[in-house]
Amino acid sequence: MRRLLILAADFVIAALILGGIWGANYVIPQRGIQAENVYAPAGQGLQTTKVKLDSQDWHQKFADKFTDTVVSSDTSYTSPNLSIQLTYNSFQTNTVDNSANGKHRKYGTDISYVLADIYMGDITCLQTAFAQDTYGVGYAEKLSDMSDRIKSVLAVNGDSYSNSRHKNNGTIIRNGVIYRAQPTDMETCVLNWDGSMKIYGPQEVDTGKLIEDGAYQSWIFGPSLLDDAGCAKSDFLTWSYIRQSHPRTAIGYYESGHYCLLVVDGRQSTTRGMFLDEMTNLFEELGCKAAYNLDGGHCSFMTMKGQVANHPYKPEHQVQDGIFITEGMQ
Repeated sequence: MRRLLILAADFVIAALILGGIWGANYVIPQRGIQAENVYAPAGQGLQTTKVKLDSQDWHQKFADKFTDTVVSSDTSYTSPNLSIQLTYNSFQTNTVDNSANGKHRKYGTDISYVLADIYMGDITCLQTAFAQDTYGVGYAEKLSDMSDRIKSVLAVNGDSYSNSRHKNNGTIIRNGVIYRAQPTDMETCVLNWDGSMKIYGPQEVDTGKLIEDGAYQSWIFGPSLLDDAGCAKSDFLTWSYIRQSHPRTAIGYYESGHYCLLVVDGRQSTTRGMFLDEMTNLFEELGCKAAYNLDGGHCSFMTMKGQVANHPYKPEHQVQDGIFITEGMQ
C-alpha cells in the first residue's frame, strides 16, 4: 500500500509539473505585441512589406457581383465593395474513419459543410486579427467577439499561429506587418497585396523576397491541397493526426479578388468531418487554383453578420486569430 501511495504521488507530481510547463508556455499570456497594420503602424518598429496592388480595378473586374447599396439575407451579402454567398451542402461518402483506434467510427460517413464564395473590390476587405488584438502566446478570444470588434461581415478561425506546433515556427505576416520570421518544416500560405496567393514549401520561404513581392498575409498550418495546376493532391505534408477526418477550415483562391472560405462540420452523428483527400477533391471541383488547410476541430467556426453560420459540435471556442471579410480599411 505504501508503495502504491508513493507511486500515485509521483504521478500526481509529474502531472502537475507537466501541466505547469504547458500552462506557462502556451496558456498564460506572454510576450504580447500590440497588433498593427501597414496603414496605421503603432510605432513598435515592426517591419512591413511593400504595398504592391493589382493593376486591375476589382470594382470594374467584378462589377456584376456588387450592388450600389447593401443587399443582405441570411446567406448572402452584397455592397459596393463585397459579394458573399453562402452555400450549404451535405453528402454521403460510404467511407468510415477507422483511424485513432476506431474512435471516429461513431460519427458515420456523412459530410456537411458551408462554403462562402467571396468577391471583393479591395484586398483590405480581407483582414486578419489576433485575439485581444495582441500577437503572442496564450491570447485567446471568441471569434464572434473579434468579428464584432472589427465589424466584419463574415469571419472564420485562422491558423492558431502560436499553438504548441507553431510557437516560434515559420513566418507570420498579418495585414502587411511581419511579426515572426523563423525556419519551418511546414508549408506557408501567402496572400499578396495584389490579391495573388502562393504556397511555399519549408525551404522556399525568403523573408526578403516576401517583403519585395508584397506579402499581405501569411498562415502556417497546412497542408496545401492543390498542385500548381489546380489539381487535387494525394500526398500531404502534415502529421498523422491531421490526416484523420475532422471538422475543417480552409481558404481557396480562384484569382485576385475572388476567394472562398470553407468550414466543414464534424464529430457529430450526422457529419463526421472530412479527410484531406475529400477536401482537396472539393477544391478541385470548385475550380480553385490554390487551397490551404487552416486550424480545425473545435476551432472550426464561421459567423455571418454576427450569427453562427456553420454547425459546430461544441459551443463557441476561444481562438487565437481569425480571417475577417470587411468593407475594407482604406
